[in-house]
Amino acid sequence: MMTITSDHPSAPFSVTKGTESFTIREARRDELDAIGWAAAEAFINDAVVHYIAGAKKPMSATNEKDLRGVYDFYYFLFKACMISEGRAIIAVPDASESTSSNTKTTISAAACWYPPKHRIKAFIALRGGLIKCIRNWGFPSLDRMAGDFEDTTHEVCKRAFEAKAMEFPASASKRARKVLEWDDAWYLAVAFSSKKYEGRGFLSTLMREGYAHMQRTTPGIPVTLESSSSRSRDRYIHLGFELMEPQTILGVGKVTPLGIAPLDKEQARKQKDELTGMPYYNMVNWDPSKSLGNR
Repeated sequence: MMTITSDHPSAPFSVTKGTESFTIREARRDELDAIGWAAAEAFINDAVVHYIAGAKKPMSATNEKDLRGVYDFYYFLFKACMISEGRAIIAVPDASESTSSNTKTTISAAACWYPPKHRIKAFIALRGGLIKCIRNWGFPSLDRMAGDFEDTTHEVCKRAFEAKAMEFPASASKRARKVLEWDDAWYLAVAFSSKKYEGRGFLSTLMREGYAHMQRTTPGIPVTLESSSSRSRDRYIHLGFELMEPQTILGVGKVTPLGIAPLDKEQARKQKDELTGMPYYNMVNWDPSKSLGNR
């Protein structure tokens, strides 16, 4: 059961999951720390994170250095989103909302949305905390993130949007261009449920909130994302997304499908057949308004 308390685009609403009630609302800057730690636990074994970090073995939530590195990465992504006029949306248990203001916010789930034409620019990345990520994972991580992952993703998006040749909706008919480009779309950079609250349907709730906001503010504009696993890919398909291409692979000959690089040249020689690259999925929902009822 879900009750929306206002029709304002950024207004909070309440949702009941089992016997607990939660508030879905925009995050505050002082909640970035809680978001970062929740995301670190959720993505500690993520293949894309392994790839960007240059991991030589699977990361562990019990390894303080591993966890801190992933925390800094997602703190950076969410802070950059806020600076870029994006929307950082969180699900918070009402029980924790009613406690002392000095208590750290409990993050049940979170999503990070970039509006059309708003992406991470260089100066925003620096303000957001990119330097900490580079200190943790080294300068090659910047090339893997920006040069490999982002550039490859953008090329896939460009091909998909050129093939679709989708025109701007009537509400945006005054634009000089008639055909949408890839960065005219919304972009879901991150979405996750914290470990404690997995399987409670928060992804669907956050997606419907995002779709409703898009319908109110930019009707008819698509949204894109990347999925790092077949499990999340299938979930997004259920929520109205489709694949731009069957899959995208990074690091062929360099990493395993889990994004893990060999320790040295000798191990690389022994693992040659396993270094098939890291697959991920570029996805798009061409008309989010049609997916508002998906659960």
